[in-house]
Amino acid sequence: MMPFRKSALKASDVTLCILVCLAGVAVTSLVLILYHGSEQRTVAVAFQLEVDERFSRLQRRFTVQDLKLDTVRRFFINADDVTEKEFMGFVTPLVEEGETYGWVPRILEQDLQVFHTKALLNGTSDFAYHEINPITGAEAPLTRRPEHMVLLYLSKRDDVKVTPGMDVLARPDREALLKKARETHQMVVSQPLKMSNGQAGVFFVAPVFKESSEAPVNDESLQGFIVSTIRLASLMEQGIPLPSLQRLNVTLSLIDTQHQEDNIYQSLSPAAPSPLNAQRLLKVADQNYLMRFRPTSTFLSANSHASFISLIAVFGTGLTLLMTLMVYLLITQRARALSLVEERTQDLRLLNITDHLTGVYNRRHFEELMERLLIEANDQYQPLSLIMFDVDHFKRINDSWGHQCGDNVLKALCTRIRSATRKADLLCRTGGEEFALICPGSELHDTKRLAEKLRAVVSALPFEEAGQVTCSFGVAAWMPSESFDAFMRRADSAMYSAKSKGRDQVQLANV
Repeated sequence: MMPFRKSALKASDVTLCILVCLAGVAVTSLVLILYHGSEQRTVAVAFQLEVDERFSRLQRRFTVQDLKLDTVRRFFINADDVTEKEFMGFVTPLVEEGETYGWVPRILEQDLQVFHTKALLNGTSDFAYHEINPITGAEAPLTRRPEHMVLLYLSKRDDVKVTPGMDVLARPDREALLKKARETHQMVVSQPLKMSNGQAGVFFVAPVFKESSEAPVNDESLQGFIVSTIRLASLMEQGIPLPSLQRLNVTLSLIDTQHQEDNIYQSLSPAAPSPLNAQRLLKVADQNYLMRFRPTSTFLSANSHASFISLIAVFGTGLTLLMTLMVYLLITQRARALSLVEERTQDLRLLNITDHLTGVYNRRHFEELMERLLIEANDQYQPLSLIMFDVDHFKRINDSWGHQCGDNVLKALCTRIRSATRKADLLCRTGGEEFALICPGSELHDTKRLAEKLRAVVSALPFEEAGQVTCSFGVAAWMPSESFDAFMRRADSAMYSAKSKGRDQVQLANV
């Protein structure tokens, strides 16, 4: 009996060792599988956050570029005759590295000599009519045309070899772009082009039509074009920290019927082998761009937890402790990831709907709010009013005290307006110095009183540095079944009526 018992005990010990070993192997394998899956999800969340942040920066960069060009366009609309000194004084602060801004007026063939004399009297240097042969790149005399689009002023930061007097219509691609902007009355963007410094870039064109309350805007009121060239590398990389540039591989593709997803920009950091990828659609003026994002080896290294996997495999004998620690790590990592996702989501949403300078709602969110409120007003038979206003002589403030002072005036103005309105009223910045105040549930006479109150609040006390500042207000009440565009036009027309009647006053829109 004894030998059998000894043999049985040994067998049970072996069995227990095997069971413990198998249990340890099973639990360790399960922990490794769970951790690996969690790591992949965490890395995926971190990648999406990195992509969202980069895309938000790039979207804002393109939007700022659009706004700057529109600001220069409005400068020419509101000015009667702009000299080279005035142009440089206004545009130079806007020009960043890799950018150029130019003014291309429309000149009839019979007015060439008169315009040449006027340009020299205005101080334009090295002004001589010429055009560039699109094949050889050499200068040539002007070709006779009914009209010419001649580069008059140019502000640049890079060594761009362009002289005043060049007829832009000599190049077929530029002529087609100007024609498109002229016909649509909208800003347009060129196909990718090779700039004079050899780098890839794009060409922005914004038509300038002389606005008049007496006659509608038509082709004959075209004054010229604001043009701008921008290096793609500057648009895609300027202002982004170097560590962020090294974590993502970014490609930019132009989407149209002729060039389906041609890559026009490729970041320097190469993509690493990984299933992670993302893409975003970006619309700039009349062009659609596709951005693709892939992680680099720098990103994968920064988000790798291979050492933890090795640690779990080495210390597999402490399965219970490792299980407890693993659960704790999984819970805390998931909580941190979700918290970060929520925080970044809120930040990105706030960034997308607010104006970065004043903190009020931006134009895009203004249009979204109006679309929703118009539907609610129509369904619930509720009144809805709109106040459009802008700062009087804002260009004079910028010219006299500088753009920083102008920015401070806009911020202080929004603070005053907010202090005098209801919580339900929605303040939005719709342009450079233009604002809109949406007043849900407010009748026309109540809104007019509010506008008069706001006018007094703005003009009552002087602004720091700029002194007394006034605003012109236009007030409109929504009429049932009226479209958003019609509603906006009435309020906008009322505001321009206030400006034309002496400024610093409130005008009601026509019914």
